[in-house]
Amino acid sequence: MRRLFSVVMVSAMVISLAACSSSGTASEGVGAPASSAEAGAAQEPSKEKSDDTPADGGQAGDAGQEEPLKIAFFMFENSNTFTTYIRKGLESYGGERNVVVDSFDGKSDQSTQTDAITTALAKGEYDLIVVNPVDSGAGTTINNLCRDNNVPVIFADRAPDLVGGVLDEYEQSYYVGLDWSDPGKVQAEMLYEDWKADPARFDKNGDGVLQYVLLQGNVAQQNAIYRTEAIHTLMDQWNKDGTLKNEQLDIQDGNWSSDKGKDVMDTWNVKYGDQIEAVLCNNDTMAMGAIESLKTAGAFDGQDGPAVYGINGIPDVWEMVESGHMAGTVLTSPYREAVAIIDMSRNICAGKDPLEGTDLEWGEFGKDVRISDIPIRKDNLDTAKDDFSKCMTN
Repeated sequence: MRRLFSVVMVSAMVISLAACSSSGTASEGVGAPASSAEAGAAQEPSKEKSDDTPADGGQAGDAGQEEPLKIAFFMFENSNTFTTYIRKGLESYGGERNVVVDSFDGKSDQSTQTDAITTALAKGEYDLIVVNPVDSGAGTTINNLCRDNNVPVIFADRAPDLVGGVLDEYEQSYYVGLDWSDPGKVQAEMLYEDWKADPARFDKNGDGVLQYVLLQGNVAQQNAIYRTEAIHTLMDQWNKDGTLKNEQLDIQDGNWSSDKGKDVMDTWNVKYGDQIEAVLCNNDTMAMGAIESLKTAGAFDGQDGPAVYGINGIPDVWEMVESGHMAGTVLTSPYREAVAIIDMSRNICAGKDPLEGTDLEWGEFGKDVRISDIPIRKDNLDTAKDDFSKCMTN
């Protein structure tokens, strides 16, 4: 099996070199940065553009350098915060590595994104495309478009149906993103450690049982499914072995959104009140909405209030971590995702092994790269700040 995989990878590299060489002449991208993120709040308003026009242009290398590599980044939604930081990371690191990045807004509509990909590929201007898909079921369609135009594709962050073998459908199809389960696992372990360190901070009713609620991301997306399953797996294990008795009061879909997170938390505040001892959120943006709701309900007035945990470590929550309104978050590094994508893109288009000269490793599907996560609390918040600062140069 390994011998077969090696043959496939060598063939893929030969095809990749031909593909990248046959694309249109690269030119410097220009324009204003677009905004985006993994859950809600807009950062910078994008300028009005047609669906097949880049939402923004990246930087090129210095004059006199070799012709820059040109890639297109198709974002699922231009107002999603986490995706915005991936875009900025691509632009920032791409500028250092002589790679131009143009970004396109999918507007949370798969047909809009597919049309933009079709148009961009037909123009023949890009050496490689990076796709943050709106719909996880669109992988085959995107692979077919890229194959027809002999252009490599890297799926980023939001995954196509990897379990369904999407990456094996096209030799030049890859994935870079997070380990789907790990953020949920790390988050639950943070809660466990905090409970063990100070059970009185949590156990408001003194019954020795942790009562919690869970804000899940879009229930149709793999990130949300796997993060939630990882949390439930550990909670069930701790219940069985008695190390942390717990009860899930409720779980609801917060759709990665601050507004939806607030609405759900408003309902829980009325229904459960001070029974809620912890709030686990599949991302920071929903956690922001939950904290806003808890503040309005007076949950933090003269007391600690429920312990709220997020995932991503975005700048919007740093003050909440510092103030104690958020007990912790999990850093899912957009910059390290961007670095992996740029380094792999350069290798692929040079006909090299995609991971040559990097410290990256293939994941379980053989063509996927996973970025590890870091637990963030007040005492190591600078780790998140340092990481995101590298995505703020544009």
